[in-house]
Amino acid sequence: MASNGLALSCPLRGNWGRKGVGVEGIRFASWNIGTLTSKSIEIVKILRRHRANIACIQETKWVGANAREIDGYKLWYSAHSRSTNRVGTLVGRDLVDGVVEVRRSSDRIMSIKLVVGVKMLNVVCVYTP
Repeated sequence: MASNGLALSCPLRGNWGRKGVGVEGIRFASWNIGTLTSKSIEIVKILRRHRANIACIQETKWVGANAREIDGYKLWYSAHSRSTNRVGTLVGRDLVDGVVEVRRSSDRIMSIKLVVGVKMLNVVCVYTP
């Protein structure tokens, strides 16, 4: 784990389709940020520096079930009130067009489904206190 709390996974390996179109090299991150308020641009800069394509974030403190563009990343988030634990998923510009479904199960569970090359990829973001 990096000193700033960002956890990065290892890139996926293997041939998942045609060369250059598969999921090889996609980097995932998970981060309990405490609050996304007034930090969104800073978070995106850190994700770029670490070359993360997809990031699951917890404790966003943003209310609603919306999506918003943040400096080249698209954020989907879910929350019903400020007193509950909120989750969100940031997806980089190169993968946003492949998102086919966003499922907000609750304030603590959210998943996105995206097409990468010829494969379907499911990303689940979960917060457990």
